[in-house]
Amino acid sequence: MLDYYNKRLKEYEAIYAKPERQIDLQKLVAHLQADIKNCTVLELACGTGWWTEKLAAHASSWTATDADPAALKIVQQKTIQGLSTTQLLNAYQPQVNVAVDCVFAAHWYSHLKLNELQAFFEAVRSCLKPGACLIMLDNKYVSGSSTPISRTDTIGNTYQRRPLKDGSTHEVLKNFPTQDQLRQSGATFAFAVQADTDLKLELHHYWYAVMRTSSSPPTVV
Repeated sequence: MLDYYNKRLKEYEAIYAKPERQIDLQKLVAHLQADIKNCTVLELACGTGWWTEKLAAHASSWTATDADPAALKIVQQKTIQGLSTTQLLNAYQPQVNVAVDCVFAAHWYSHLKLNELQAFFEAVRSCLKPGACLIMLDNKYVSGSSTPISRTDTIGNTYQRRPLKDGSTHEVLKNFPTQDQLRQSGATFAFAVQADTDLKLELHHYWYAVMRTSSSPPTVV
């Protein structure tokens, strides 16, 4: 996975230029800017910082993290208003010294294997203040816009074969959860899932979820 995204850095943001996705992206950016307003935010798997650029100025502090030093170098070379710091960090098991108001992960949930979800959610909880939230967004599978699924493994993870401009092809883990699966993930690992009245967790090309920590087993709404 890391090798694929490192090789993809020069074409990393091309996916955000797809014409059919622009309306969804505009809605997501506006909604996120409101949701993270004045929060201390830890961003996981920031890549080249496309979301960082759109959101960091609206937070009280923003730490952008990635496991790839080359990706972080690109973020550091940009002039991003509101970006407090960057950090080399494993998004599978994030750790922080000071708890934050929000952990933000765009296009990351889909790269978690089903048997990795518990470790991820437990690590995220350790990064959050009581009552704080995990905000995630990711792709929905849309025929004609998404890369076709190439195979499914024995526990239900799905994969794509993705070509790059350098001529290489890579198998990439890419899961596409349903609303019920997202809600169940939150409930299983002690997060309450909030369904927004406008987005209702999903647009045409993307889903969006706010999962809030609670001191008792949450009610999924």
